[in-house]
Amino acid sequence: MNKINIFAPVSIFMYCICTALSAVWISFSFANVSGFVVTFFSLFVAFCVFVFLQKRSGGPLFKLSRVFFGEMLILNVLTLTSWLFAFLSLYKIEPSIECAVFQGSLPIGVLLCELASGKAKLFSKRALGVFLIGASLAALVIFRLNYAVGVFDFTADELRLGVFLAVTGGLSAGIYVFRSAKLYNYGASTLEILCNRFFLLLVVTAVISAKDLVDITAVDSFMLVKLLTLALISVVIPVFALQYSVQKLGASRVSIITPFIPAIALTIEMFTKGWPSLWIPLFIVTTCLSILLANFWMRKKKPDPISSVCNEYSAVKK
Repeated sequence: MNKINIFAPVSIFMYCICTALSAVWISFSFANVSGFVVTFFSLFVAFCVFVFLQKRSGGPLFKLSRVFFGEMLILNVLTLTSWLFAFLSLYKIEPSIECAVFQGSLPIGVLLCELASGKAKLFSKRALGVFLIGASLAALVIFRLNYAVGVFDFTADELRLGVFLAVTGGLSAGIYVFRSAKLYNYGASTLEILCNRFFLLLVVTAVISAKDLVDITAVDSFMLVKLLTLALISVVIPVFALQYSVQKLGASRVSIITPFIPAIALTIEMFTKGWPSLWIPLFIVTTCLSILLANFWMRKKKPDPISSVCNEYSAVKK
């Protein structure tokens, strides 16, 4: 039990660090590479790693998709919108802004699902905590735009499109986190979920990026090394860490920890580009305090009762 209690917080911490680092890296190191290529290559490598690990563990690979076809189709659509829009938005806005908008939208997505399912109330500390996080991140974005260093390398239309993509991706990620958490009640494992969530994303990005992908692999071998490294840092480690954290900590708790990412990304960005205003570090601190307060207000909820579907899936799995 002690190992689980220690490893779960470490996992979500690793997710935050890797996601922040990869967001900054993508924005300046892959500017000349199609976002569709980066998305496909990174996710394809991660998919192969997850399938290999699941096969080595002796667990089922794709039974989850057969038993819960409708649910897995929904999760595949959410994965497509969240990952693709997150990658594409990094080509339209600064990584710190993308992280703030995306990670600020994620807990809102989870909260909306909880409100719709009756697991949370609109006027509650749970909702207030999400509101404080969202307000702090919104202020961070506004002041980052006002005290721009490198932000206006993008046009106003690109900034608006980038924010739209990040918001849509973050909301989709929040809904995914909420829905995927239910699969653990049905006996699914973290690796098994990861082996079944990327089909649609891989197909769509492969079709769109086919020509560019062939050109890159044929001409620039060093780019392959960079893409492989990116796949490890931005997908393999953080995706497993996030999914495992959802299993151990729950969707609600995870969603109000991930907003640490924009604080980390902005800190990295400001150390490399300079601190244009004291408002920026002030709102970084405010964001962190809002996250800590929201976590303090979180109450442990009893897990959902295992339904008859759980028994059905467990039987098929055996």
